Amino acid sequence: MLKPLIEPFSVVIGGPTGIKPYKVKLVRRLSDLQDFFYNKKIVEEKLSKGENPTVYEVYEVPQKPVSRHLSLAATIIFPGKVGDEYYFTKGHFHEKEDASEVYIGLEGEGIILMQSRSGEVRHLKIEPNVAVYIPPGFAHRTINVGSSKLVFLAIYPSDAGHDYGSIVETGFAKLVLEREGRPVVVDNPTA
Repeated sequence: MLKPLIEPFSVVIGGPTGIKPYKVKLVRRLSDLQDFFYNKKIVEEKLSKGENPTVYEVYEVPQKPVSRHLSLAATIIFPGKVGDEYYFTKGHFHEKEDASEVYIGLEGEGIILMQSRSGEVRHLKIEPNVAVYIPPGFAHRTINVGSSKLVFLAIYPSDAGHDYGSIVETGFAKLVLEREGRPVVVDNPTA
């Protein structure tokens, strides 16, 4: 009998890391995101003062990058802002353009910003018990617009790949900023 290419597995959803057990932990600090926030001057000021807070963490159960298999990850975005721009994930396109993804909200409140290469932009709320479908061809960034951590589960093809470089080059056409105590989606003045 042949051994399966990838073994079946299960994880527990919830808890301090969003899933357990996990295999890979990724920590993104402000210094890792300095090219992504629109107000680079504020980022530089914070970093020059020795401030380098953790913006988000990813707890992943990756699979071999093989067609037809899925990877799981839980992302925790901490509350905070750079100026009036809420903390967010870097955002990425998938290297494999036909890859889609599903996010399931576990805790907190946020917005998922999606943008196609042709510039079409969409945004949807994510909160506990809400699933968001990200279609093929859309870059996606998740923004924590609440006062507590935002935790969500991501399910995606293990061979999708991540293209962060395109986001550094072009940015997102929209930003999520705080205005009068509320999140507002606005045009990005630097895009």
